[in-house]
Amino acid sequence: MAQDVTISSKDKAVTITGTLVSFDDETYLLDTEIGQLRLSRLATDCLGAACPQTIVTLDLDVAVTEAQTASLLQALVNGFAGLRGLSGLSMPDNTGVVARIDMLNIQTNSAAGVVNVAVQGADATFVQLVQNDIDLALTKVPVPAAIAQSVVVAGGTDLRDLSRERVVALDALVPIVHPANTLRSVSLAELALVASGRITNWAELGGDNAPIRMLLPAQGGSVDTAFGELVLDPNRARLRANAERVSDDSAVAAAVMADPNAIAIATLANAGDAEILPIRQTCGPLAYATDFAIKAEEYPLSRRVFAYAGDAVMSGTQAAFIDFMTSPAAQPMIQAVGYVDQSVVAQPISLQGTRMTAAILSASTGATLAAVQNLSRDLATADRLSTTFRFASGSANLDNKALEDVQRMVDFLNSPAARNREILIIGFTDDVGRFDLNERLALLRAGSVRNALVTALGGDVLAGRTSVASYGPLAPVGCNDTADGRESNRRVEIWLR
Repeated sequence: MAQDVTISSKDKAVTITGTLVSFDDETYLLDTEIGQLRLSRLATDCLGAACPQTIVTLDLDVAVTEAQTASLLQALVNGFAGLRGLSGLSMPDNTGVVARIDMLNIQTNSAAGVVNVAVQGADATFVQLVQNDIDLALTKVPVPAAIAQSVVVAGGTDLRDLSRERVVALDALVPIVHPANTLRSVSLAELALVASGRITNWAELGGDNAPIRMLLPAQGGSVDTAFGELVLDPNRARLRANAERVSDDSAVAAAVMADPNAIAIATLANAGDAEILPIRQTCGPLAYATDFAIKAEEYPLSRRVFAYAGDAVMSGTQAAFIDFMTSPAAQPMIQAVGYVDQSVVAQPISLQGTRMTAAILSASTGATLAAVQNLSRDLATADRLSTTFRFASGSANLDNKALEDVQRMVDFLNSPAARNREILIIGFTDDVGRFDLNERLALLRAGSVRNALVTALGGDVLAGRTSVASYGPLAPVGCNDTADGRESNRRVEIWLR
């Protein structure tokens, strides 16, 4: 293939001539006088006898762990196909869930691949990933450490490596009731007591004197598993023996709307017209399932939608699809099917009031009260951005989502909406340990995020607009008396002023 070709931008403003070294359906590798360059097929035109005939196909075997996630996959495949001159014809199974997407070349109306979709449990999905029986998995269950380690021991690439694990979208579990229900909030502990049968009347929760009918998700599904991990287990509760379940997650909202005394656990995308109850946290504030709170991963029942890639060598189009799933172009498609996307949005300080109150109430010394005053002064005219960087206890390392969030954040900070504003990078911790040590750790984490931002593509121009600060355990977004709350509080926030 080593022959000279000319690659030009679509508007012909830039033209590069060189030797075509390779082509993988998506990217030209060109050897030029200034070195090797990788150029996107979609953004360029190729001229020369050596230019490859670009016949785009997409073949994938995909496993998803929820029918709802199959709808997300379908939307992403169709969106990607449209950008590649393809169209997708979805073929449902006998329950109406997409089972196969036949790809067609729009120009020639010829077959251009098949995306096979299997809805199955997380355990079976991870086994198939380990055995390289599937190309891709979409699941709300993170890969267990033992399974990831077994892949490494066998000589494969760790499933937790960024090359194999992506966070595609965000979702949440929400408690839903009939709009006529007089209850206005519920705690996770109360949900656990209702599920266990220890609370049976709405009056025990401050509502009307009526029996509670609790509807739970299908047994063994990912929603059921998440409810156990996030609600039952932390509260040491067991489901009552005669728990009523709804076999189809998409039917939960309709069942609640038909019974004023019902309460159910649903995903945000399946909440329908039912009333979503805010979560009353142990330390007082209410947690609402808003897009901002879920994007910031501060709603207590937030969940990630993971994409795990197989370890086999992928075609250029397969790899491009996996990149597309987390791209800016995919975000509206993710939002359209009921998930929370990962685009960056801003929220004014006026909507962060409860945490400022919590900061004042937690100021036990003159020094911490002075720090609260500094915090209030620094943020008085600022807007908080939704993307929030979190860390393991005692660590300053970013996880895979955060690594991709860095580029999203840089792109947003360079956009017209943020271009002329000062960037405040502020570190926070949980309240375990001494205030001064927490303040130091938070500053280290904020510095780590700043370094990641300014060294990312396009981030060098941000250096002069950034400042770093630390407020340790002040202004918590979660309750420090729970492990999940402490995890939420170990974070770095980005503010614009």
